[in-house]
Amino acid sequence: MPAENTVQPEPRLSLQSELDELARLWPWVEALAAEYAIPADTRFAIHLCLEEALSNIIRHGYGGQPNHSITVECAPAGRHRLVFTIEDQAPLFDPLASATAEETPAPSSIDQLRPGGQGIRLLRKFAGSLAYERLTGGNRLTIGFVFPR
Repeated sequence: MPAENTVQPEPRLSLQSELDELARLWPWVEALAAEYAIPADTRFAIHLCLEEALSNIIRHGYGGQPNHSITVECAPAGRHRLVFTIEDQAPLFDPLASATAEETPAPSSIDQLRPGGQGIRLLRKFAGSLAYERLTGGNRLTIGFVFPR
C-alpha cells in the first residue's frame, strides 16, 4: 500500500489589508492545529489572538486602506510551543506599551461589555507570551502559545 501523501501547512500566511482576508486565517490555523496536534482550547486561543491582532492592523494601523501587506509566520519553539510572528508596514505602534494596554478598563459585567478596546486584554489573557519590536517602516508582534500534548 503506498504511503499517504500528507500536505504540510505553509509556515507563512500573506494577507492584504482587507477584513475579508481574515477568512483565510481559520483554515490556516486549522491546518497548523492538525500538523502539531493542537488541542481545541489552544486552537481557539490562537485564532482569537491572531484575528484580533490582524483586524486591528487592518482597521487601525492601515486605516482600512486596502493593498497593504501583512505576514503571519508560525514556527515551533520547543516540543509544546508555537510562536506566531505578525509583521506589517503600518505606522509604528506598540500594542504592549503600558499606556496602550491599560486604556480601556475591564467591564465589571457582561452588560457593560462593548465592542472594541479589549484586544490587548484578550491577547494578554489567551497568549502564553507577547513581544513587540519596531521595524524599519513597520511593526513585528510575536505571540507564543504553549499547549499540552
